[in-house]
Amino acid sequence: MMESQGRTKVWFIVALCLLVLVGGYFFAEWLMGGRERFRGAAPDQPPVPLIAPVAYPVIEDLEEVAQYTQDKPLPVEADYSLYLPETTHPEHTRGNISNDIILVEYAGITSLYTQIVHSRLIDFVEKNGDRLYWIFRHYPGDRNEADFRAGQATECITEQLGNDAFWLFLDVLLEERNSAMTVDYLVSKGTQVGADESILRACIEEEQLYDYVLLDERTAVTEAGIYVAPSFIFLNRRTNSMRIIEGINKMEYMQAVLDDVAK
Repeated sequence: MMESQGRTKVWFIVALCLLVLVGGYFFAEWLMGGRERFRGAAPDQPPVPLIAPVAYPVIEDLEEVAQYTQDKPLPVEADYSLYLPETTHPEHTRGNISNDIILVEYAGITSLYTQIVHSRLIDFVEKNGDRLYWIFRHYPGDRNEADFRAGQATECITEQLGNDAFWLFLDVLLEERNSAMTVDYLVSKGTQVGADESILRACIEEEQLYDYVLLDERTAVTEAGIYVAPSFIFLNRRTNSMRIIEGINKMEYMQAVLDDVAK
């Protein structure tokens, strides 16, 4: 009888020790933050907004790039695996479409760099109007709603009024340093170039042409090797010679690249 009671006492002590050890382990885990395990898995963190990269330094005026581009070598011939992709939606062209040299701009409309360089590009294309024409394609910042919204608005204008209205609208948008471009703002500017307000608003709010903007960006990355906004492609259709410029540069540099690709 005494022997049975002794064994019971031993097992009681062993169980008590195990209970203390297990309890101590979980208590330590709780103190170190392990208590979160009892609440289920931690919720996924919201994604950090990614903006299409731009060429540095940050500038306020095109003249400030003079030092940045000093002695900058001309871009070499683009790799043979890269090419200018076609689009499945109307192309936005400016200038004589029969000219040999295509200048393709990939840019986000709310980008300060795009806004800074735009008026200079107009002069550049007009100056070289006998051999160059300009195409604008969208390169919105990743998850940058304002960029996507502005890009869609330009496509809505094109669908409603055509290519010439696209450029009028783009010129109006890029005259101002505006990074927000709300629906109301875009509709207001759109009516200035002759758009029907209700049709334009519905087109933007319902994201009817969202895919047009997204496709431009995707093909830029996967087929033309564009990773910086804005970027510019010079393509000689006669020789298939191609040069790619990242960021914004002095117009003298752009002219030198044009002269090089035109050879």
